[in-house]
Amino acid sequence: MNPAISLLKKAGTANILSDRVTMEYVLEKLSKGFPRMSPGVNGAGGMKLGLESAAMLVSTELSVFITASQFTITCLSDLWDSKEGIYQYGTRGKGEWNINEPIVSLLGGSAQNWLVKSVPADAVGGGFTRRVNFVLATKKETVPDTTGRPLIDKDDLVEDLRYMAQIRGQFSLTNDALKLLKIYHDSCDPNDFDDEASAVYKTSKWANAGKLAEIIAMSRSDNLVIEEEDLQTAIDKVEDVAKDLKIVFRAVGESDLASASDRVIRFLETRGFASRGDILAFNWRHFTSSELDVIIATFRESGMIGEKNVGNKTLYYWKDSVKP
Repeated sequence: MNPAISLLKKAGTANILSDRVTMEYVLEKLSKGFPRMSPGVNGAGGMKLGLESAAMLVSTELSVFITASQFTITCLSDLWDSKEGIYQYGTRGKGEWNINEPIVSLLGGSAQNWLVKSVPADAVGGGFTRRVNFVLATKKETVPDTTGRPLIDKDDLVEDLRYMAQIRGQFSLTNDALKLLKIYHDSCDPNDFDDEASAVYKTSKWANAGKLAEIIAMSRSDNLVIEEEDLQTAIDKVEDVAKDLKIVFRAVGESDLASASDRVIRFLETRGFASRGDILAFNWRHFTSSELDVIIATFRESGMIGEKNVGNKTLYYWKDSVKP
């Protein structure tokens, strides 16, 4: 996150609100507006012309931002709709804000367990998760070998951002890209047995892919044309997010043991094989031995865990991550 934000700040192409902001502060800043820059020439900024209610919210601790106000998730869902006209929002303590055509984006980071605790269950099955792309990082990236490769010039990246920010117009799709979008759109229907987060996200996968395709197309050319390759790359990335979503919010459910069950899954994914005693020894603060028996029995009957006998011990493993 930090390198990307650093480039944006240096380029000056986004109204960035960060450093532990609250939703009330965001609404106040949007209602006052930010100076709008007129298009320049060859990437050079133009003159300040009027105000705009556009901002990028940055939170390195997303769970803190979400829980700082009871209005955060509701406001974000409404603001992301980017409805034309005046957006009105009022609170008992702060009064009413009038925001003209808001355009808001969010870049945040959080540990998985803190995120699940900070997002209410009804928001997981509602509009919030439908509008957010949750990217799950489970492994550290290896340091790439840059031997013999030219180093990226940050100043060139900054100039590219400034040039892109001045481009105006509407995107169009090639015939092949349009055909692919229609096929993908028709495939984005949830079924009755999708989990809450996946079901609502599935309905908007085509829209998220379209937005990402615009970014990919813009990074390639300034002709505002989305090629089939751009859209296919975007679809692949969105599908990766959809897979991650099942993991991110699998601790959310109507069962009282949903969170504890997720902890057992993550423990088995990390350890590979573990006995009942191992699981309990490392997780006794989170569930009792009798609750663990219920969890193991549920996983066993559903076929999600396997068993392996080693001596006089029974070892359990999560079938999706380990093969005996």
